[in-house]
Amino acid sequence: MIQEAAPNAVRAPEPAGSPTALTGAYRPDIDGLRAIAVLAVVVFHAGFHGLLGGFIGVDVFFVISGYLIGGQVFREAVAGEFRFSRFYARRVRRILPALYVLLTILFGLGALLLTPLELRELGKEAFAAVFGASNLLFYTAGGYFDPASDHLPLLMSWSLGVEEQFYIIFPILVLLCLRIRPRLFMPILILGTVVSFAGSIALTHLNPKAAFYLLPTRAWELGLGAILALSERRANTWTIPRPIADLVAIAAVAALVAAMALYQPTYAFPGWYVLIPTVATAILIAAPGSLFNRQVLSWSPFVFIGKISYSWYLWHWPLFFLNRILAPDGKGLPPIALLVLSLVPAVASWRWVEQPFRRRVLGEKAVLARYGAVAVLIALPALLFFLTDGWPGRFSPAVRQMSRTVSEARVDPCLAPYGAVSPRNPATCLPASAGRRVLVLGDSHGSAIAPGFKAAAAREGFGFGQITKSSCPPLWGFAREEPGRTGHLAQCQAFQREAFAYVERHPEIEVVVLASYWPSDMTLTDGKGATVPLAGALDATVARLTAAGRRVVLVDDVPSFRFDPYSRVVGDMIPARATAQHWFARTPGVFAAHGQEIFEDPATPLLRSVANVRPGVTFFDTKARLCGQEGCRYGAPDTLYYFDFQHLTATGAGAATEGFSLRTTPTALERIERR
Repeated sequence: MIQEAAPNAVRAPEPAGSPTALTGAYRPDIDGLRAIAVLAVVVFHAGFHGLLGGFIGVDVFFVISGYLIGGQVFREAVAGEFRFSRFYARRVRRILPALYVLLTILFGLGALLLTPLELRELGKEAFAAVFGASNLLFYTAGGYFDPASDHLPLLMSWSLGVEEQFYIIFPILVLLCLRIRPRLFMPILILGTVVSFAGSIALTHLNPKAAFYLLPTRAWELGLGAILALSERRANTWTIPRPIADLVAIAAVAALVAAMALYQPTYAFPGWYVLIPTVATAILIAAPGSLFNRQVLSWSPFVFIGKISYSWYLWHWPLFFLNRILAPDGKGLPPIALLVLSLVPAVASWRWVEQPFRRRVLGEKAVLARYGAVAVLIALPALLFFLTDGWPGRFSPAVRQMSRTVSEARVDPCLAPYGAVSPRNPATCLPASAGRRVLVLGDSHGSAIAPGFKAAAAREGFGFGQITKSSCPPLWGFAREEPGRTGHLAQCQAFQREAFAYVERHPEIEVVVLASYWPSDMTLTDGKGATVPLAGALDATVARLTAAGRRVVLVDDVPSFRFDPYSRVVGDMIPARATAQHWFARTPGVFAAHGQEIFEDPATPLLRSVANVRPGVTFFDTKARLCGQEGCRYGAPDTLYYFDFQHLTATGAGAATEGFSLRTTPTALERIERR
C-alpha cells in the first residue's frame, strides 16, 4: 500500500476532458485518486467497521504508479533521454527521505518502549525495508490478515518492496525491447500483464501469501497502468465525449467503493476480485475531463490529502501499532482519534521532509552515493537490534531472563518444521526405555505443553517421548490443508504414518497424549477425496489407539488470547512503557485475562464428548487448570506462561499439568468395568 513514487508532473488533459500523450503537466485528479486510496487504507487499519476491503487502496496505488512511472520511462527511452542514474536519483529522492526519517524516529521510540522481541522484530523489518525487500520478508512470515500481523511494526512497507522491485525490472525490459523490436513492446507488455494476472489467479488458490506479497503476481496491476500510459501516447490525442466520460467515471467510482465496502474475508484475494478496483482506477485515470474528476477528485481537500498520502501511509501503521502495544487491553485511542493523530506526522513529513529533499539540486551520482551511505547507517542499528535479540541489556535482569525464556521456547528440537515427513532427533526425542513410556503426539501446541507431561512422567517413573510437527494434528490418517503451504497435506499424512507406526512398534508405550490446536470447524481429508469432521477423525484415532491397548489422554487446547502475553507482562516492567500505559488506564501487574480478551474455543465440548464415550480415554481440561474466577492466567510475577498468544512456555506447561497423575489415567479395561 504505497502511493506512487514519482513527481506529480504527469499528463495534461485536453479541455474536452481526455488526456493527450505524455506532456508532464500536472493533474490534480491523480492526487484526488490517491486520496481515495490512502483514506481507504487508513480507515481500514484504524479498525472502522463497514470497510472490510479498505486495503484494496493499495491496488489503486499500484495502477497509478504503473501509469506514471511506466509512461515516464517509456517517454524518456523513446526520446533517447533515459538514464538509470537519473531515474533512480528521482526515485530515491521521492521515497527514501520520509522512510529514513520514520525509521530513525521509530528506532528511538523502540529503544524506550519496545520489549526485546518487539525491538528485534522492528530491526528485522527495518533492515528489509531499507533494501526494498519487505514483501519478501512478510511472505516468509505470517499472512497479511493474520491476527499476529497487528504486531508487525512496519507491515505497511510490503508494498514499497513490490514497487521498488518493479522500478528495477521495468526500465531494463523497456530498454531491451526498444533496442531489439520497438514495435513489439506494447504486445509484449500486454502479454506480460496477462501472464502475471493468470499467475495471480492460479497462485491465489495454491499459495495465497505468494500471490499477495510477491512482484510476479502483482506486476500486472502496475502493468495495467503502464499499458494505459502507452496507449495514450500512441493515440497522441484521444477524446472521450464528455457525457460518456461522466458516465464511465461515475460507474468506476461506484465499482471502486463497492469493492471496498462489500469485500468479505471469505473471498479469495488477490484473485479475480482485484480486477474491480484496478480496472475502475484505470477508467478514472483515462477520464480526466469527467465531471467527477474535475469537481470531486480535483477538489482542493482531496488534492491535499493526495499530496500527503505517501507520508500518511508511512506513518499511520506504526502509530496504530504503538497504540495497540501501549493499550493491550483494547482501551487505546479510538479510531477517529488515531486518524487525526496520524495526520500530524504525515503533514510534517510532507512539509519538512518530502518537499525539501525533492527540491534539492544535486548531481545524480552524488544523490545515489549519499543515499547509499545513509542506507548503510540506517541498516546498521536495525541489524544490531536483530542480532542482539532486541538489545535486552537495556532493561532489568528479570526482563532479560524472560526474553531468554521466550527465545528458548521458540526452539524445540522435537518439533518437526513445515516440509518434514518424519520425526526429528529420535535419539533425543524418542530415547529407548525398558519400562513404561508416555508419548506426546501433536502439533506446535503439543510441543509447547510437552514439558509438563515430561515432568509428570519423570515424577512417576515413566519414560517419555515426543513426536510433534507444525500444523499437523495427531490424527490417524486425516490431515488438513494449510493455506500458503503447498504440499503440507501430503507431508503431514506421511508424518502421521510414521508417528502411529512408531506407536504400534513399541508396546512399552502405555500412555499416548494427543495435544493440538483443535478448531471445531476443521475439515480433514484422507488425501484421496474423503473428508471427515474433527469429531469423526478424533473418534477413529482414539478407537485405534485404545484397541491397540494404549491409554489416551485427549488434551483440550490451552486458552488463546487476543493479545501477546509476553508483551503485556514484560511491557509492565519497562519504565517508559509503564508510564505511557497509565495514560490508557492500564493497571500493571495483572496476569489474567477474561471476556473478549480470550478467543472462544467451541472444540472443548467436542473433545470432552469423544473422551466420555471411549473407554481408556481421559479428557485433560487445560482451561480448568489455567482459568478461574480471576480469568485465564498467562503469567505470574516475574513469570511467563505463554511465549505468544497461543503457545505455552515450559513454566506455563508445568502450571497447566501441575498435579496431573499418569497413574490415575484409566485403562480401557477399567473404564469398561466402571460401566
